[in-house]
Amino acid sequence: MKKTKRLITTLTLLIAAIFFINSANLPAGTVQAASKGTYRAILQAYRKNDYRKVQRLSKKLPKKANEKCARKLNAKYRKAAKKVTGKMRKWNGVENYISGLHWYAFSDINKNGKPELIVKYGGVETETTIWVYEYKGGKYKKAKGAVYETWYPSLYNYTSGNGLVLQERGISEDYCETVTLVTLSKGRIKAKIIRNRYFNSPKQKTTMPCQIKIYTR
Repeated sequence: MKKTKRLITTLTLLIAAIFFINSANLPAGTVQAASKGTYRAILQAYRKNDYRKVQRLSKKLPKKANEKCARKLNAKYRKAAKKVTGKMRKWNGVENYISGLHWYAFSDINKNGKPELIVKYGGVETETTIWVYEYKGGKYKKAKGAVYETWYPSLYNYTSGNGLVLQERGISEDYCETVTLVTLSKGRIKAKIIRNRYFNSPKQKTTMPCQIKIYTR
């Protein structure tokens, strides 16, 4: 009887240990256990050009942004955004140099629980601008400032505090990328370049976590 109880106890502990190990190895997309400072550490490593550390830390965060306020977008935000984007001419491609709306996105940049509207507008890539709109008084109002002359930008949710991460390719540079932290405070956006990075192969391009979904119309 004692041997049986001992065996049951051993098996129970073994099963618990296996469960703990497996749960620790689950992808960050399903287990939101990463430290709030993880993205800050990623940008610090990027500034130092520590590519391996950037990739290692990035695995602790999901590949796609998972902001509840943007994922389950309230109808009032959709309606307010349409009033802004609906007035903009749609960009028709590089053969048409008339400026227009390329895409728009939603993300809570200043972490106040309300999604900001982010718009990419312009003509050819060298003339595009990133605008940010805050939701105030039932409508989206453009914040002061902008990010100018962006080149194939991608947006990422900065989970370590106020801001979003903007990654773009240098003008006419296939093996160059720029990462910028864009913050929003008191109705104004500011852009701080983390690093301009050069590499030898497209395979060395940095993959940032928490990519923000974009929309076209």
